Amino acid sequence: MRLVTTIRGTLPVMVLALLAWGAAAPASAEGGGTSADGDASPQATVACGDAAALVTAVGQAASGGTVALTAGCVYTLTSVATTGADGPDGLPVITGNVTITGTGATIRRSASAPDFRIAEVAPGGRLTVQGVTLSGGRAVDGAGILDLGSLTLQQSAVTANAASGLGGGVQVAPGATATFSLSHISGNTANDGGGVHVGTGASLTATSSTFADNTADSTGGAVANFGNSLLSAVTLETNHATNFEGGGIWTSIGDITFNGGRIIGNTAGSNGAGIANFGSTLHLQASTVSGNIATLNGGGLFSHAGNTQIVGTNITGNTANGGQGGGIFSDGGSVSLMATNVTGNNPNNCVPALAGCSG
Repeated sequence: MRLVTTIRGTLPVMVLALLAWGAAAPASAEGGGTSADGDASPQATVACGDAAALVTAVGQAASGGTVALTAGCVYTLTSVATTGADGPDGLPVITGNVTITGTGATIRRSASAPDFRIAEVAPGGRLTVQGVTLSGGRAVDGAGILDLGSLTLQQSAVTANAASGLGGGVQVAPGATATFSLSHISGNTANDGGGVHVGTGASLTATSSTFADNTADSTGGAVANFGNSLLSAVTLETNHATNFEGGGIWTSIGDITFNGGRIIGNTAGSNGAGIANFGSTLHLQASTVSGNIATLNGGGLFSHAGNTQIVGTNITGNTANGGQGGGIFSDGGSVSLMATNVTGNNPNNCVPALAGCSG
């Protein structure tokens, strides 16, 4: 059996710090007073498209501050800002409480640039991204964002990033936390966790967000979960696990709840096109699982280990092309259904038969 592994005060002092920061800020990364939440952290406004000023502003704010991008502008990174133990980064590493904001702005890696991820959050660091798209990163792990601290995405997007290892869009490293709201994770690729990889002991909370068109060579096209994840009113659509399980979600070790969302049109090269449970406590509630296609078994859901509880959910129109259990296939663990509709799946609904679902 394949083994999948995760790695991975005083007022005078404040005034002096602000004065020093303001004196160092370049004209194109102009100081702007207080941050959006009203505190006295440094704030820099970056001129449209000035990537060099962006890097400078993030570096100056990396231990705490706000970087405001010009609405709708594109900032193209062409070189590495810093290289650490986890590889090269396009922006300076975030070590404090930093916000990057910009309505409809984009930070992207140039296609002709050397490989680097877009952003890295150090242990203890906090990064909030508001209204910004991060794209084109290339790295071993966390090509869009490597999160070893705390990450918040608000009305933002992480798109078209590629990791050779874990987390094409975002790698939530062991012990780290990530919160997404009204955000899009799309078109990212990785070996495991095409969209997001959640490491052991890490946590992901996503609300009213979309994971679409992400691809994992191995497991977890949209999400590979080894930690604890709560996904509410989330759509997982047309994600792919090319060779193995979990086109939408692959989960093991930790707990995961998927509530009030849709898992639709995902594919898997083997089992569990919608969801593959390899050892988690999985709660699937008030959701739709439809149009998912597995090459082998479990078009909607594949249970290999763990405890799966399904309540108030429709599992319909899924396909197990070369096997059984178009709706649900179980070869281990436990699966329970309550007020759940499993119908119209191909070639059959549940294998073996479950209370509330026959073949």
